[in-house]
Formats: sequence, structure tokens, C-alpha cells
Amino acid sequence: MSSRRHTRRQTLVLARRVYPTCSPRRYETAALLDGGRVLAAGDVRKLRRIAARKADTLDLRDCVVTPGLHDCHTHIFYWALQRALVIDVSAATSLAAALRKIAAGAATKRVGDWVVAQGFNHNRWNTPFPSATDLDTICPHVPVLVNSRDWHTAWLNTAALRRAGITRATRTPAGGRILRDKSGTPTGILQETAVELVNNPLRELAVRDDAAARETIDRAWRSACRHIWRKGYVGVHSVDDAPALRHLQRLVNEGSLGIRVLHAIPVRNFAHAAELGLRSGIGDDFLRLGGVKIFADGSLGAQTAYMNKPYPDTGNYCGVPVCVGAELTDAVRRAVDAGWAVWIHAIGDRAVEEVVRAVAATHRMVPPALPHRIEHAQCVRPSVARRMGRLGIVASVQPCHLPGDIRTADRHWPRARRDAYPFRRLVDAGVVLACGSDAPIEPIDIGMSLHGAVCRADENGEPTNGWFPEQRLTVSETLRAHTMGAAICAGRPAATGTLALGSPADLTVWEDDPFRMRPEELRDVRVRGCIIAGEPHLR
Repeated sequence: MSSRRHTRRQTLVLARRVYPTCSPRRYETAALLDGGRVLAAGDVRKLRRIAARKADTLDLRDCVVTPGLHDCHTHIFYWALQRALVIDVSAATSLAAALRKIAAGAATKRVGDWVVAQGFNHNRWNTPFPSATDLDTICPHVPVLVNSRDWHTAWLNTAALRRAGITRATRTPAGGRILRDKSGTPTGILQETAVELVNNPLRELAVRDDAAARETIDRAWRSACRHIWRKGYVGVHSVDDAPALRHLQRLVNEGSLGIRVLHAIPVRNFAHAAELGLRSGIGDDFLRLGGVKIFADGSLGAQTAYMNKPYPDTGNYCGVPVCVGAELTDAVRRAVDAGWAVWIHAIGDRAVEEVVRAVAATHRMVPPALPHRIEHAQCVRPSVARRMGRLGIVASVQPCHLPGDIRTADRHWPRARRDAYPFRRLVDAGVVLACGSDAPIEPIDIGMSLHGAVCRADENGEPTNGWFPEQRLTVSETLRAHTMGAAICAGRPAATGTLALGSPADLTVWEDDPFRMRPEELRDVRVRGCIIAGEPHLR
């Protein structure tokens, strides 16, 4: 699993169809790779004539090939740890089912002395938020932390509240919520910045540097890389913290990173990074620094996304403005002045407008090496989309979230839902799209991204004609957002995300041809693996 070293020999890749630019109108039958770079994509007979006499041949004639896919929004390091150590309750369709999964998993999965679970979605259960008392019925003595599907809500049992020192006297932090009962006692639900009142057990593992911790981390990372390869991805864009970045750098130095990573830093680390002279774009072809991650608001699922209009039946409640107005503008100015792009989480329409306004305020400053991004951009008015296009702000979107959010948006955004997941609107406004999964919130799976973008329907195919079908993307546009859009986000020319001469020898190998499938079949598209820097990782 090499992150730096690639083969110096030439490899002639043969396939049923090779799509150099993810366009269904142009395909070839072969690609010639040379020293970790693409030498050409073309007709196999012509490439045989220019290939070196001792070139290897990789025969994939039963498969099709595209430029390598990137997942443009992940929390990759902690996703890797979570796969190995955390209980998954995302499939639970009721509170009782979630409690059964946690009880069963608690016997074998621990992070230190904590039981940690992930993926609860009370919207799916059609119930109010759960409570500490619910968790106490299955784990009364061990601290339990359960993160919501969108990671904007934490559900704790009484032992965990006690461990974190959260009581009736605990003040609610700015930009956060502590749900309380009528007496003022915390119920066990924390939202937004209040989640930070709890020391993350996975982070406690990451800050360790002993041999046992490194062995646990490396085993989880190797397993995660194998999974990513099988899904056809060659790289990810990720937002994690300083301990995660240190481990990724260690893996680079050991030659075992395995995938390409564009890594953003949280705003809390920005001052130290700027003091050291770090900035966006520093690094190499396998590990580079991305932007500064800032939260402008919360999420749709937690009803904390910052909206222009109040949520139904809540009085004047419009969500949680985590960092907006003058505070956000100042943060963006300081980042740009230090050579950093900003990656700003904004879901509600008001939050997106606040971000665009803050970025516009820096238009006379020297731009960073990478473009600014709005992460999620789930609700965008037409005039704001046009302004994003003029300012060159990338929309880092997650089509895989759409199927699960349809009913939630219909319920909580009745007046704004027409502006939700406006993929076509953004493209027509000249906005570059970069598609991702937000793993661990959703799986790293290109089929889910294609289904959400092209079909705009839930897992049962409803609504039949798609949810606001005028906002659909094509297969080509979706794949380009995973390839060319990813390259632009990394400060590279768009052609870097193709199989043009000199591009990285990164390819995704498909068993099915996504351009020749019916839309309703895309969710189950089969991928055989990938090639990274000329090195095959195939099933």
C-alpha cells in the first residue's frame, strides 16, 4: 500500500470502454500509463505502437474505465476508526431497535472504557429525541455516546453526562443547544457546539502515540483503504483534526497512506497553522493541505440549519447561527490573509447567503491557491447560486443525502424545499460541483451518489418522477463532480481529473457501464476497484 512510490514501467490497460473525460459520447479501448502518469488514452492498436517493448498489459476487457473517483467530503481518519471500533445503528428504524444494537455491540466494541455508537436518526423513528434514561436501561454503569446520523447531535447516557460534568448548572455554549427537561436537567441530547463539551473517545485514541494505539489505528486504516479501493475511489477530501493529520503524515512517511488525501483543518487549529506559515496547497500529490473548515450553521436533520423563514410550529425559531455576520466575515478575512481557502459548512438558505456575503468581502484580497467552498449548500436561492458562480465558490454537495432527506425537508422546510439540493440550478449558474459522501454519515459508495443526483428519489423510488426533478444531474455531470470538480478543489487544472496526457494514472474500474444503465439501476452499479499512480487495486 504505497503512498509515494509508483511503478516506473509502462502499463497498457485494455478495457471494453475507456471514458477519458466521463463523457458518454467519447470512449476508447485502452489507456497507456507511464511512471504513475497517463501517457495516452486511445485505440488499442495505436497505443501498442507507441508503448515500450517491455510494457506490461493489464487486460480489463470485461470492464469499463473512467478517471479515478474522489470523495470530496469525508472525515476519513475518524471514519476509519469508526468502522473498526464503533457500533453502527444507522439501519435502526425505531428507538427499540437502536437500543438492541447498542446493547449487543457493547459486549465487544469499546473505545477505551466508552461504548460509542453512530447513526441514530430520530426523524426516521417519528419520535422526539431520545434521552439518557433510554440508554440507562441497557448500559447503566458504562459511559455511552451515540452520535446522530448527521453528527450534529450527541445522545449520552447518565454515566456519560456525569463523566463530562454536564449538570443543571452547565451553561449552554454559544452556537449550541443542551436539551433540558422542565426542571432544567439535561436530557442527554447535545447539539452543535454543545457536543464539544464531551471528550471524543476516538480523539482520545488519536492523540496517543504508544505502540498499542498505533497498531489499532494502522489496522483500522489498512482495512479502510481496502474498502475505499473496492469502491473505486482513488482519493478523498477530508476534514479532521491535528491528531488525525499527524497520523496521516506518519503514514505518508512510512509509504503506507494508500490513497490521495486533501486535508482541511478545523478553524480551532487555524491560528497555530498560520503562525507556522502553513497554507492551502502545501504538500505533495498524496497528502496536501486544503482549507480551513468553519461551521456557519447546523443541519436539517437536527433542525439547526439556519433559515430565512422559521421552522413550522416553532414561533420565530430559524435554526442555529453558529458563525455568521461580522464574526464569519472576520474569520474569512483572516484565513485569506494567511493564504488559506475556506471550506464553510452551510446548509440553510440563510447560512449559505451569509457565507457568500463573507467571501465576497475578500474579493480585493490576494486569493489563496485553492478555491473557497461551501460544504453541503443544501438550500440555495437562485440569486445566491448566481453569485456563487460569479465568485468562483465551489459547491461541495452530497447527493447521497438527498434520498433520506426528502421527507425531512418536506416537513421542516415547507416553503424552502424547492430550493433544497438545487444541483441543476448550481450548474446552470456556473458553479463547480464537487461530490462526496460526508462519510461516516453516509457510506463511500458511488452508486448512492449517482442515485441521489440522477434519480432524486428515496430508497423505494419515490416520488416516481423524482423530487423536484428539474434539479437532476446527468451521470456524466455527477462523475465529473467526483473527478474534474475534485481536481479544481485541489488547485489543479480540471484536466487533472481526466485521462489526459500527464494526468495522474488514477483510474476507476467498473464492472457495469454507468452510462448505459437505467437510472433506477444506478444505486447498485458494480465497481471492480481502482488504479492509483499506476498501481492496481482490484477485486
